[in-house]
Amino acid sequence: MVSRREPNARLRALLAEAGWTGQDLARAVNAAGAESGLTLGYDRTSVAHWLAGSRPPEAVARMVAETLARRLRRRVDLSDTALVRPSGQGPTQAVPEREEDIVARLVELAGGGRRRRTVLGSLVYSVSATALPDFTGAAAPRAAVERRADARDVLALAQSAELMLDLFASSDAESGGGRARPALSAYLAADIAPFLGRSVRTAADRRLVRAAARLTYLAGYMCFDENLGGAAQAYYRTSARLFARSGDLSGYTTTLRALSIQAHHLGHHAHARDLAEAAAGHLPALPSGQGALLSGQLAVTSAATGDRRAALSQLSRAHRLLDHGQDAHGTIGAFHPAALAHQEAEVLAAGADRAGAVAALTASLRHRPVAERRARALTTAQLAELQLDLGRLEQACATWHGFLDDRPHLHSARIEDALTRLRARLRPHRHQRTARILLDRSRAPGHS
Repeated sequence: MVSRREPNARLRALLAEAGWTGQDLARAVNAAGAESGLTLGYDRTSVAHWLAGSRPPEAVARMVAETLARRLRRRVDLSDTALVRPSGQGPTQAVPEREEDIVARLVELAGGGRRRRTVLGSLVYSVSATALPDFTGAAAPRAAVERRADARDVLALAQSAELMLDLFASSDAESGGGRARPALSAYLAADIAPFLGRSVRTAADRRLVRAAARLTYLAGYMCFDENLGGAAQAYYRTSARLFARSGDLSGYTTTLRALSIQAHHLGHHAHARDLAEAAAGHLPALPSGQGALLSGQLAVTSAATGDRRAALSQLSRAHRLLDHGQDAHGTIGAFHPAALAHQEAEVLAAGADRAGAVAALTASLRHRPVAERRARALTTAQLAELQLDLGRLEQACATWHGFLDDRPHLHSARIEDALTRLRARLRPHRHQRTARILLDRSRAPGHS
């Protein structure tokens, strides 16, 4: 006897509340999937099946809940959609939702073999994610498991972690996040996570937790570079908790800025500004270089939300802070004149001042450290697109050739996105010799 599915009244009610058709929901779910590195092809027929009682994979059900929460501007739990598969019949469970369980989270994020991509892809980027820990109220994890390790062992592990951080960060900057990300995730899970259940009692403990926070931040940035939005957000939020535990306010606010950059990149501009404002709220307690970094991001998000006056004010503040302080160099959150010039370009471009943005990006490339290959390539591609917007085809093509010089050395989804845009932007100009030569080069071995 064939069991009959019951119509999904809960999902139908949510759709009615949202004022959405089945096609609207399908389109939103496909977009949410793209934020997490998934290519989905749902349509109104798919939604009709869900309404009739069928259930999509759990990761997709989470995307349904997230997109409805964004539309309704209130929390929508997975259970509210009635799309959850019965226990034991669904795919591998996603990362535990209890974010205070840092050890389990890092282990789960690492996954293993083929399962790794499944785990990372199952994480949904959430605009309505729960609040980050209050920095001043940070404490040891609730379920701490004390390990017998003396201070010398912990100190040795912390020193080793700091060395690994330098290696992974150099690889990321020069080669992109795609190559080293699995190794970094595995290192965090196997070597670092088992020691994070300890209470933070000694200077060695604090040093280890701080190194773990920085490594976790870098893992998030690598996921961001690979367009794995949900995984990047999970790593960033875990990093913020570790920074809070170690008492590192600079690292904590740098992570808030990273979350803001991610939200801005995904087009969630109001959310990005909220995160930037939360980070900037700590400015009085931070060094000038760090303050410049946060003020610049607040300027970018203000411009994206249409507040040009606030954007220019924050940009001016960032310049003053950087002039009176030192560059914020380091393995994470590096900030220097090249980064500030790039933020200035973002602000100017948002205000339709493309010529000003071109000048700012040109300055950014002039100041960009040689080791930051990916940043240089992405800035070069952005500059070429702005030059084309201004009708400077020959100049844009010359600039894009510089991007193609760097591209074979990089393993980065953002670089591949830039390559896709290059081809799309030049396709209408393919009958022009300069554009045709560039397009042919972009399709040659190493660029295909």
